[in-house]
Amino acid sequence: MNPLAERIRSVRTRPRSQAVIADRRSSVDADGLVGAAEELRLALVAAAGVPRPLVAVSLPLSTDAVVALVAAILGDLSVCFVDPSAAEEHRRSLLQALHPDVVLDRSGIRAVASSSSRSSLDAGYVAMSSGSTGGGPKGVLSSWSGIDAFVPHGAAALDLDASSVWAEVSHLSYDLAMTNLLVALAAGSSLHLSGSLGDRLRPLGFCARVEATHLRLAPRFIDLATNERAAISPPTLRVWGSGGDRLSAADAQRVFDLGVPTVVNTYGTSETIGFASAARFDAGDDLPTVHGALGIGRGVVGAWRTSLLPGEAAEMLTIESPHLPGGYLFGNPNGEFPRWEGRERVLTGDLGARRGEELFCLGRAGRRVKRSASFVDLDALDAEVKQAFGLATFTAATPEGGLVSLVEGPGTDLGDLRRRLPTVLRPDSVPDVLVPVAQLPRLGNGKIDQAAAQLLAATAG
Repeated sequence: MNPLAERIRSVRTRPRSQAVIADRRSSVDADGLVGAAEELRLALVAAAGVPRPLVAVSLPLSTDAVVALVAAILGDLSVCFVDPSAAEEHRRSLLQALHPDVVLDRSGIRAVASSSSRSSLDAGYVAMSSGSTGGGPKGVLSSWSGIDAFVPHGAAALDLDASSVWAEVSHLSYDLAMTNLLVALAAGSSLHLSGSLGDRLRPLGFCARVEATHLRLAPRFIDLATNERAAISPPTLRVWGSGGDRLSAADAQRVFDLGVPTVVNTYGTSETIGFASAARFDAGDDLPTVHGALGIGRGVVGAWRTSLLPGEAAEMLTIESPHLPGGYLFGNPNGEFPRWEGRERVLTGDLGARRGEELFCLGRAGRRVKRSASFVDLDALDAEVKQAFGLATFTAATPEGGLVSLVEGPGTDLGDLRRRLPTVLRPDSVPDVLVPVAQLPRLGNGKIDQAAAQLLAATAG
């Protein structure tokens, strides 16, 4: 049995452990979870005809999906989660790249004729890289033993224990959501899940209904939370975790204004299992920023280390650990980064900065362009516009050197915005063209689809 399986099994015997896993339709306690997972493990192995199959799970976010995850952990199987609500073409291309031995979906279990032999691979969770810059599907396999080395440190960073109640609204195909569930399960916390679009759009209402103490979401969900018209913020919610994108001080303050006392800003990539740095901020703390970005901590989470690699024009964040995946299981990076440099080091492609002992993530390396003999960080530009005017934008550089900003939202007075931009941006950072869009193109995990947004900006410019 792998170490993570032993950790999950031990939850049943811990003092004060009354962990419950629940969705809107069903719930299961720790004993029932392990029992259901053991039964499913036997069925998956029998259907696949091999002792350690690679399983593709295409179930909505639900108790059943967590049972499938635990079945893979207990059986030392490999598992990849596919969002059933994704476009059919995307699901088909992912399954073709994955070559699973067996598929579990709402219709049941079915074996797949796999042409790929994976007997030499360690078992674990196949994380789908977000692909925010476009390209075909790619995934990395994180071993269960490596995940086991991470989860107690991840839980500590998020202040999780057996008394905690975790709220989750993101599908397990999103690596941030998978990390959330793994640390919560290992800590013996209760889990409340909802795949409802309504709960994704109104996360505070969901947290209030299930009396959640913790959640961790991409920063864009802060917009949704502040737009809710609930009279009272969830009184039980004590930690708002952020990950998957840079977090601004203004967004952290908005979380505090909702009545949540603590924000934990995490940093990591799909290529590095969980998060490799975390910073805790409490209401009333000073919130130092660099180029509008809030700090990500001192770069240590267990055996994971985040550091800065000096470059010609900027410094890049790198992550090192003996527990990193060994490379892409399938798919090729669409661009230069992230990439492995040796077995235990990943160059993330994210620009970084250091102030004292604190690290800051400034955005993607490919989002830094040279104008008028100086560099313009397009992510920082968009962050400054968001902080000053509350508008979501995506700015792209044209081949001729111009800047085109897509501005999200109906009814925005672009003339007024154009007049006010020079008051918050350097002269060489002011966009040449502003283009109104009803909604910026986004991926299933909520990140901006940079390839689609770049194409839209090029067409509009």
